[in-house]
Amino acid sequence: MYHKIKILFFHLCRLLGIFWLSRRLLHKKLRILCYHGFSILDEHEFRPGLFIEPDVFARRMQYLADKKYNIISLQEAYELKEKRLFPDDAVVLTIDDGFYSVLKLSLPILRKHNFPATLYLTSYYFDKNSPVFRLAVDYMFFKTKKINIPLETLAIPGLFSQDDSDASEKIITYGIQLETEDQRIDILKKLGTLLDVDYEALNVSRILNLITLPEINDLLDGGIDIQLHTHRHRFPTDYETASYEIEKNKKIINPHLRQPMTHFCYPNGVWGNDHWPVLEDHKILTATTCVTGLIDYDTPNYSLDRILDDMRISQIEFEAEISGFNELIRLIRRK
Repeated sequence: MYHKIKILFFHLCRLLGIFWLSRRLLHKKLRILCYHGFSILDEHEFRPGLFIEPDVFARRMQYLADKKYNIISLQEAYELKEKRLFPDDAVVLTIDDGFYSVLKLSLPILRKHNFPATLYLTSYYFDKNSPVFRLAVDYMFFKTKKINIPLETLAIPGLFSQDDSDASEKIITYGIQLETEDQRIDILKKLGTLLDVDYEALNVSRILNLITLPEINDLLDGGIDIQLHTHRHRFPTDYETASYEIEKNKKIINPHLRQPMTHFCYPNGVWGNDHWPVLEDHKILTATTCVTGLIDYDTPNYSLDRILDDMRISQIEFEAEISGFNELIRLIRRK
C-alpha cells in the first residue's frame, strides 16, 4: 500500500511540474547512475537488484536523451568538479563488475545515443571460462525444481539436505576457500547434476560470466572507459590487503587498456574514511559508493554517491531520482 501511494504521489508531483522545478533547482549537481548486469535470459528474475532487462535500460537511456540530460564521462566529470564547472544536468553512467552482458546488451544501446560510460571491472573472473561461483551456486538453487536432494554427497562439512536454509551459503563459504577455480567448477558440476541444472549450458550462456580479453577492445571502441573494482570484489580496511586488491586489479587489467586506471568503485558498496589512505597512495582520483545521492563541488572525491537503477525501480521512481526531486526530499529530511 505504501509503495502504491508513493507512486501516485510521484505521478502527481510530475504532473504539477515539481520534477521540472527540482531539475532546475539542482541543475548544477552531478548525477552518477549505477548499473550492474543486463538480463540475457532470466537473470532479472533471479537477482532483480543486480540484473536489469535491456528493454528497461533502453527506456532509461531514451529518457535521458529525450530530456536532454548532459551525459559526460567520469574523467570529464572529475576535471569539471575540480574546476567547479559542472555543465547543467550532468549525468555519468557507471557499470559495476564487468558481466558479459555489458558487451552483448548494454553497449549497442549506449552506442545508439553515443553515451560514454565507465565500467568498473573486477579482475579475478576476467578472461575466465567460468561463471562467478557465488552467483552460480545461488542461480542453480533458483532454477531447480527438484526436492529432497542428497546434498551430503557433495561432502561439504555441515551440509546435509536442500531443506537446510543455509545450504547455498554453506556451499559458497566452502567453495571460496578452495585453492583453485577448477575445484570450484567441479563443485558446480556436481551440484548441477544433483539439482538437474546443466552447468555446461549455464557456462555457455555466459549470463554469470565476465568479459574476456578479446572483448576489451570492443568495449573501448564503443566508448566504455574501464576502471578499478578490486581483484576479488573485496576491499577490507586492512591496508596491505586493500592495497593488494588494487595492485592485482591494475596489474591484470591495465596492460590491455589505452590509459592508466585512476578511478575506483567500492565493491559491495562498503566504504569508509579509513579506506582513503590506500586510495591516495595509489593515486586514485575518485571512488564511487552505492549510497544514493547527488554530487556537488564540495563532495569528497572518495565518496561520490550514485543513483542505483535496477528492476526494482519503476520508471516514475527513476524520473524522481534523476530530476533531483528525491534529493530535495532527502535534503529537507536532513534539515
